[in-house]
Order: sequence, then C-alpha cells, then structure tokens
Amino acid sequence: MEIILRCAVPDRPGALAALAGVIGEGGGDIQAVEVVDTADGLALDDLVVVLSEPSQLSRLVERIEALEGFDVVHAGPSRGHPGDAVTRVALGLGSLLDGSMTEEHALVTLVGGLLRATSVDVLPAGEAPRAGAKTLVLPFAERVLVARRDYRFTDTERERVQSILRTCATATALLASLGGTEGTGGASA
Repeated sequence: MEIILRCAVPDRPGALAALAGVIGEGGGDIQAVEVVDTADGLALDDLVVVLSEPSQLSRLVERIEALEGFDVVHAGPSRGHPGDAVTRVALGLGSLLDGSMTEEHALVTLVGGLLRATSVDVLPAGEAPRAGAKTLVLPFAERVLVARRDYRFTDTERERVQSILRTCATATALLASLGGTEGTGGASA
C-alpha cells in the first residue's frame, strides 16, 4: 500500500533522519520526499511511503506524533510521487499546445496532480464556492479554478498553482494567436 504522509517536522539538523528512522522501524519503505514549505522553524514534508499492510498506518502515525515537535498533517493514499508534477506539467503543456488536451482538462490534470487534490473543477466565476484552508479558489479568465482536499493548502502551493495558471493562459493565448484553437475548444485565457 502506497501512502502519502504530510508531516510538520522541526527544521533542524537530524529531524528528517529521526522521522525516517521511525518510519523504517514501523515497517515503512520511503520512496520519495519533497519539502513543501519551510516557515517558523518547521518544514512541511511530503513522504511517499510503502507499507505492507493498511493496518500499519495508524500505528505509524502514532509513532511519528510521539516524536517531540512532529505532527502528521495528512496520511492517506498516494496520488503520485513528489517530482511527478514536473512531468505532469511538461506533458500537460505539450498536450495543450498540440491540441490533444483542452485548456480546462489541462488545468484539472495539472493542478490536481501538483496539489494532490481530491477534486479540481473549473467553474463560471459566479458559481465560485467560498475559499478556505482546504478549498482553493483562483480566478482564471472569466472562470475560477476550485481545488479541494482534506488538508490545508500552503502559501507555497498557492503560488505554484498561480504560476501554472499563468503558464496555461500564456500557452492558450499563443495557440489562439497562431490560429490553433481547434484542440483547445476555442477557449481563451
């Protein structure tokens, strides 16, 4: 069973090693680590961990939270390894530019993968839900992009998504200026 652990870890030498030790002792095999954010003496790390049995997860979370200054923000099924976002962005933009993916599909695919979101929708601006810690709402042309998951979005993740939205808007505008709007459904950014 592959899971994603988002952990708040003290930002000090040896903290990640202590976390890795507890995961290893609990029977977990770390496949990938990504530092999502650092602030106020804490690092927010995403770890992709393989467990042999689902029953190991609750005990593993308890063991991590027993470490002084450590907190498990989220533990659940993995939606891709850290670093997959780079591949997803490259493939998504390539598909958007060659017309094999609509702008809306590109946004849903890119943002969903980048944020490990449980859902991503592109809605008319008038249908935008209220933004919150677990609901990200960003304007895109006359629409909004709404991403949801069961743990909070960080400021760093919000900045990454805004960059993706700007890139998609630029790619769509470039396509439209070249007369290649057939594959994008004629959408404009």
